[in-house]
Amino acid sequence: MPNKLRNIDPEVLELACKDGTVFVSNKLQGRIFAEIKGTFVHNFVEKLAANPDPVNFNNIGGNSLWPAPEGGDFAYNYPDHSDWQVQSGINAVPTVLKSQSAGKVVIGKRIRLHNRSGREIELDFTREVEVMPETDFWGTEKLACTGYRTVDRLIPAGKYSSREFLLGAWSLEQLPGAEGITAFGKCLGPAAGCVNDDFYGDASARLAYDADVFRFELGGPNRLQIAIKRAAHPVLIGSLDRKRGILLLRTTPAQDRGTYFNIADNDQKNGPFSAADMFSIFNGSQELNFHELETIAPMQTDAEGSITGSELHSTTMICQGSPADLEKYLERSGIRL
Repeated sequence: MPNKLRNIDPEVLELACKDGTVFVSNKLQGRIFAEIKGTFVHNFVEKLAANPDPVNFNNIGGNSLWPAPEGGDFAYNYPDHSDWQVQSGINAVPTVLKSQSAGKVVIGKRIRLHNRSGREIELDFTREVEVMPETDFWGTEKLACTGYRTVDRLIPAGKYSSREFLLGAWSLEQLPGAEGITAFGKCLGPAAGCVNDDFYGDASARLAYDADVFRFELGGPNRLQIAIKRAAHPVLIGSLDRKRGILLLRTTPAQDRGTYFNIADNDQKNGPFSAADMFSIFNGSQELNFHELETIAPMQTDAEGSITGSELHSTTMICQGSPADLEKYLERSGIRL
């Protein structure tokens, strides 16, 4: 699979990290991919990546950066009160390399988006991608590991009022498979009540809670999505794919400054501030056969209410091993699946 990615993007950037490689593709709009011990971790739709649709969304997988919110009065994915769509700035515009050093690259692009109210915003879209240091893998002796840290920024290239726009940096890891995969999360307090279920479908039958941990059994016949509330003090989310022997963990630190809001893909009848989402998990069900682990940053404003941007710090850690060893590693962090 890495060679297929290299064939599509011969200039793909490659960062070695412990037992794997992190790939950053400017040609594929700044997406990030990873492989570990020869296993390609992310969902990757090779045919679509090689021959993208000039109009519709090219959902090719990887780790991608998006503007939030998706739905509601300030939506970027329903810009004309029409069907769901992805604007060219996210769907088609490539990034360019800004800088490169040992174990780190910075990429970016200038994009224009308009929201559901018809207003246009110009943004500087940047991603810093740096591989994790060896010290972050202590305690994983029986596992193969790789991973990276990202700083994703959406910064307005002008003056825009928070009364007319909302803006949150929102990154998602798209991974193959849904049926039989367990997604989960850990909170500092009780996990019960941590979920914002203001999305399509009812995920309650597939959710379970145990003290400070929740489990979300993926698959089934229906697409489902949940978000994790900032107020629950979430620490991490992840997914365990026992069949592939892949564990993926995502973290983002809570930001005390700024405004978190509801990222739900719907009309948000209770308004964009009806929730303060910090993480999200998408269950693509048997139909799509992929799932997504998402991190979300708040919007920052100045004293006048103008948007100064949104900056998202995330860590993605990937482990490969036997299901038993992966579960033992989780148990040492107080997560029992």
